[in-house]
Amino acid sequence: MKCSSDEFTLRPIGVVRSPYRTMEDAPRQGRLAPEVVSKIAIFWPFREGVGDLGGARHIIVLYWLDRAKRDIMFATPPGSSERKPVFATRSPNRPNPIGLCVVEVRGIAEGCIEVAGLDAIDQTPVIDIKPYSPGIDGLPGTGKG
Repeated sequence: MKCSSDEFTLRPIGVVRSPYRTMEDAPRQGRLAPEVVSKIAIFWPFREGVGDLGGARHIIVLYWLDRAKRDIMFATPPGSSERKPVFATRSPNRPNPIGLCVVEVRGIAEGCIEVAGLDAIDQTPVIDIKPYSPGIDGLPGTGKG
C-alpha cells in the first residue's frame, strides 16, 4: 500500500464530557467501570449524523488520546512485570494514540449521547462513532470478552 503523504488530517466530531479529569482518574478499560456515565457532545456540523443511532444499544467510540505520550515504544501492561512492544499492549501512550471503547447508549438528546462505560477523560476529542454489532464485532471462539 502506498501513501502519498506521511500526514493526514482528522477532524473531531465531538468531545467527551466525563467525570475523569486526568489519565490517573480513568479506569484502564471502560468495562471496569460500567456504571460511570459520560456524555459525548457532538459538534453542530455532525449532529444530523447521529439520529437515533439506528437504535443501537451499544456503540464503538473512537477518540484521540490527546494527552498521551507519542514517543513510547514499550509499555508494561497492568498485572505484568514484563515490558512489551507498544503494539502488543493496550497502552494509551503510542505513536497514534487512538482510543477505542464499546459503550452502552443510555440516551440521546440535544446533540449529546449519554453513555456508560467510557474510559476517556474529560475534553477528549471524539473522532468517530460506529454501532456495535455482535455478529460482526464479536469473534466467537476467541476467548473471554
